[in-house]
Formats: sequence, structure tokens, C-alpha cells
Amino acid sequence: MSRPFPLIDFHSHILPAADHGSSGLTESLKQLEIVRNFGVDTIVATPHFYPNSIALEDFLGLVASSAERLTEHRESSPRICLGAEILYCNGLHRMEGLDALCIRGTNVLLLELPMDEWSDELFYTVERLTKSFTVVLAHIDRYILCEEDGIHSLLSAGAFAQINGYALHSFSKRRKLKPILESDRVVALGSDLHGADRKTYEQFLTAEKKLGDTFETIMRRSAALLENATAL
Repeated sequence: MSRPFPLIDFHSHILPAADHGSSGLTESLKQLEIVRNFGVDTIVATPHFYPNSIALEDFLGLVASSAERLTEHRESSPRICLGAEILYCNGLHRMEGLDALCIRGTNVLLLELPMDEWSDELFYTVERLTKSFTVVLAHIDRYILCEEDGIHSLLSAGAFAQINGYALHSFSKRRKLKPILESDRVVALGSDLHGADRKTYEQFLTAEKKLGDTFETIMRRSAALLENATAL
């Protein structure tokens, strides 16, 4: 289906052996085949970065090697932008070299929040990060039922939101997300793709039926964020 706007998957795990999203090159190529067959124009590769488990330099080396292998063997589409999904840790805003984890060519950081109770320091850290970066909170649908007030506070403090498309199948989550979706804070949708299951990926794209015109609005916001992004 031809669309008057780009179709962008803002959150995926498609780099071979960079994290648990893909076991290797063969699986990554299968993932990209699925993405291409669904007509996705751009996909952002966001391998997990766990600050307390791996040194930044080691992570960047792993990602660079993985991305190089994928680039050598993949087809020309979809366009792949390279970033990271950064797990929050205390003091993250003070980490040197954090800009290297932005989506290449941009100042966009995709930040994963913890599943345990959120501390005052978390709110302070995220607010500080928004002073230097465009902070996009990964899959806020994951927290909306237990940290609704916290999500609204972070968005009010300057962060933006990414939602996993499949979460919109849940009526309770969709109801909680409705006021956020009607605001200007949701700037991206993602598949959070792990593995190479076609049916799972299709759930990401059914968000278009759930959101109507809002789907196009969000895709255009994603395109604006990625306007200067460099592709693999």
C-alpha cells in the first residue's frame, strides 16, 4: 500500500549477535526480509546498552562490528539507522561519551526505564538528560498501568515517548495512553523486534488501524527526528 508518509520502525533489535534480539547474521537477514516485505521505509536498530554490565567503549566496538557484518550482506532496503536502547541507571546524565549512543547524526537518545519502583533520582536524571538530548522514552506502554503519573511527569519535564505498536491491542493500555497519544509527546512507534517472527511484526503495523490519522502524525514526527540521521 502506497502511503503519503514514511513508515518508520523506531525500535528494533536486528544487529547480529549484538544483543539477544538476533542470534546472528542469518536471523538478522530474515528480520530485514520481514521488515522489507511489510513496506517499512526506515528501521532504527537499537541494541540494548546496559551501563552496569558493559563498558561504553566495548559496547560501541561490538555494535560497530555487528553493523559492519550486516551492511556487507543486506539488501538496500529498508534504510537502517543506528542507535541504542539505553537502560537507565543512577547518574546516567554524567556518563562521558553518552552522545555516542544517540541515533547517528542526531541528538536522540532512546531510554529504557526500569521495571522496579522509580526514585526521585530517576526523575532528576531524566530531566537533566533532556537539557542536552532529545530523550525518547522506550515503550512507555510497558509502564503506563503502574507508573501512569510518573510517565506524565517525565513527559511534562521534556521527555518524549515511543510506544510499541502491539501494546495498542490491549484495551486497558490504549485507554491509559489515549491522553498521551492526543498530545504532541508521542514521537515514535516501534516493533521492539526480537527474533524473526512475521506474525509478531505484523502486530506492530496494526497500530495504524488502532490510531487512524494519529498514526500518520506520529510517523511524520519520527521522520522529523531522523531528518539528519545517517544510515548504514
